[in-house]
Amino acid sequence: MFNARSLCVLATLVAFAGSAALSASMQTASARDPAITSHASLAIIVNSENPLSELPVSELRRMILGEVTRWPDGRRVTIVMREPGEPERDAVLHLICRMSEQEFTRYLLQAAFRGDSQGGPKVLDTSNGVRRFVFNVPGAIGYLRSDEVDASVKVLRIAGAVSVKAAFGLTLRAK
Repeated sequence: MFNARSLCVLATLVAFAGSAALSASMQTASARDPAITSHASLAIIVNSENPLSELPVSELRRMILGEVTRWPDGRRVTIVMREPGEPERDAVLHLICRMSEQEFTRYLLQAAFRGDSQGGPKVLDTSNGVRRFVFNVPGAIGYLRSDEVDASVKVLRIAGAVSVKAAFGLTLRAK
């Protein structure tokens, strides 16, 4: 079990690694994927069996932060995210959670320390992996670039105050 001092040291190390990854992500994003340099949008996706068609941005934020763990029908919410440093993840954290990777990591560590967390998000390394996971898990919610969405998943409309300003070359599609 971790004591408070070891958690502080761990949080500092993770924060340092997260800020380094974010910086590297911003510097190499256009080199990794030329589409990032053009205006692109992110779509929030769920399993096609999910009865919702719209989700308030405030509720989406609470889901990503682990504060909401069940869908209205009682199914467990499973958050699927890309790896730290990916522009899509950075944009979701900035546009929805209004946090940096470092702040998000700190938030999750504090929630785990307090016992308020059921576990962190499922992290996958490809958009295809995110889409397949959401397709196969009825309670899953994730995000993809709009041009990566296909008929295997359902896109949710996002209601509420969503920033129209681009973050890391991406905006949130309100559909």
